[in-house]
Amino acid sequence: EIEKGLFSMDALCAILMPGFKESNWTDQEIGIAIGRGILVIPIRKEFDPYGFIGKYQGFQSVGKKIHEVAEGIFEILIKNPKTRNNIINCLIDLFLLSNDEKESLERIKAIKKINDLPNEKLNLLHQRIIDNKNLKNQKILKEFNELMAKYNFSSIFLKDFDKVYEVEIDDLPF
Repeated sequence: EIEKGLFSMDALCAILMPGFKESNWTDQEIGIAIGRGILVIPIRKEFDPYGFIGKYQGFQSVGKKIHEVAEGIFEILIKNPKTRNNIINCLIDLFLLSNDEKESLERIKAIKKINDLPNEKLNLLHQRIIDNKNLKNQKILKEFNELMAKYNFSSIFLKDFDKVYEVEIDDLPF
């Protein structure tokens, strides 16, 4: 399973802490990531990057709470060209497939943290939000419309979810 992960990962976060260098595996895992051209994010926890990752400053985690470290990693991932598009695509898909208000709000707030969203992704969001009745919610639409307004898109309203789309007979494949 670890090997599958190493050859399918989009990025690697290495938590550098005492004992890291003594492991028989950590340097090999980082080497695989570097060899594949994958983004490596050294997380500094009382230990500095060395070897091939020594060129990276690393993200300082000492004195930070878990959510602060997670936010820092998120910022790195959305700014890096190696991971930006995958993160945007995943967040948009997750939002559009949300099952409840809480996860919808968390996901749209994460999307709002991304600067310069591509226009095609905004169009996708704007067109497909009404496909999921779980997103028919005033709080969700408030957050969503704030995002859309930032990019000069029109607002979506609760009534937009009630539109019935008719399929013309000519469009049937048989």
